Amino acid sequence: MKNDALIAEISEFCRREGMAESTFGRRAVNDGKLVQRLRDEKRITIDTLERIRGYMGQTSAGIPGVPIVRPPEPPLEKRDPRTNFRFFENRQKYLLFVHTCSEKRVIAERVGLELGNIHPRPPAVRVFDAGVGDGTVLARVMRTMHSRFPHMPFYIAGKEISLEDIKLVLQKLPDRLYEHPATVFVLTNMAYAEAPWLSPKSPSAASSLIWREVPLSGASSADFEAQINELQPFLDENWRANVSERSGMPVYERPICLVFYRDDHRFMLDPVIPRPGRAEANFDLIIASQPYRAKSSETFRAKRIIAPLARALRAGGRLIGIHSHGHDPGMEIIEAIWPGENPFSVSRHDLLRAVKYELGSAGRDLNFNAYADHRSIFRYDMEALPNEVTGPIGTSTAFAAWNAAVYVAQIEDDRLTEVTESGRYLDATKEVLRRHNGLWFYDESYVISRRRD
Repeated sequence: MKNDALIAEISEFCRREGMAESTFGRRAVNDGKLVQRLRDEKRITIDTLERIRGYMGQTSAGIPGVPIVRPPEPPLEKRDPRTNFRFFENRQKYLLFVHTCSEKRVIAERVGLELGNIHPRPPAVRVFDAGVGDGTVLARVMRTMHSRFPHMPFYIAGKEISLEDIKLVLQKLPDRLYEHPATVFVLTNMAYAEAPWLSPKSPSAASSLIWREVPLSGASSADFEAQINELQPFLDENWRANVSERSGMPVYERPICLVFYRDDHRFMLDPVIPRPGRAEANFDLIIASQPYRAKSSETFRAKRIIAPLARALRAGGRLIGIHSHGHDPGMEIIEAIWPGENPFSVSRHDLLRAVKYELGSAGRDLNFNAYADHRSIFRYDMEALPNEVTGPIGTSTAFAAWNAAVYVAQIEDDRLTEVTESGRYLDATKEVLRRHNGLWFYDESYVISRRRD
């Protein structure tokens, strides 16, 4: 929206309400010079625009003869929940992909490189994983952290809405707590704009928050595992998600925060353990690995995911983002079946520009690092035995390659039905495997860092 159009809208509102423009600015966004800044052609963020429109809509409601000015609805990728499901919740494709491709290991190695660039401060090294998944990446990163910072306390927080993934994460936790006992490990199902602070934005959600501390006793990973397993009934009852009728995306029924630590280290970890309403979000490292759908717009990614996470960085902290890049043999399989398909239309450059715009003045002390291709883009492979792709390619190998390709490209199930019934997808997959003597994919990475004090 041009500033002139918004100014005219505000002026008309103020005329109807008998309100001074400076009063409007203070009441709407706590800025008495808002309208003057707009006249000076200053830019505002989408959040500020929504607050302005929200204030006008709220204030005008119920006044006879005055139309209600409704705030714009938040950007959504699609309105039909049936076609806007969360692809990464497709468990069968996900598990087959994880166990046949090296992406998790390669991403953990890439994230581990950032540990050399952070500058932790007492009382702990603080890391946030914005989409824990099954915990494979985070567990590997924690191993690297222990090697680099063996005597520093850790504060590890992760967001995940999937109950199945939470159970897989908790299977990996006992060994991590045994190797590095000075660890506080937090899991939450809150949204990206809430999870780093462990604080729901909605008053109704905040009032229903489930906060549970789990101090683990004993001195072995078996002791810890037994106590964590006792949480299964609690998780089954409370860690639930619904599908939003408006967006088709999963949303939590009730916000939950689980805090794990070793009871024999409670005294030392007391300043690290978060408490309801008193949790900090100043992170040394934030991991944002595949946190959005490939076809989502840069505006959606910036506003709903990356910009809120960037705000949670402490001075000297770094956010590393990773998403699929395409231009690989995996996409050749997809293009053979669906010519012209391009699920990776938003590059890291597009996204960082959108994040910078969304943050506005709040991003002045941030560096946005897209890096050159040779540093940003990295490869991972489908791990198959050499004779599985050099000799006759069996159906199971071809199916695993096909599953990996459609999983990475995030092809919806309803589009797969016709193709899989014809059987031609296996021929296309085998052809690509023979041509390249294997299958691999490319991810690209970027870093947002906050300047040190």
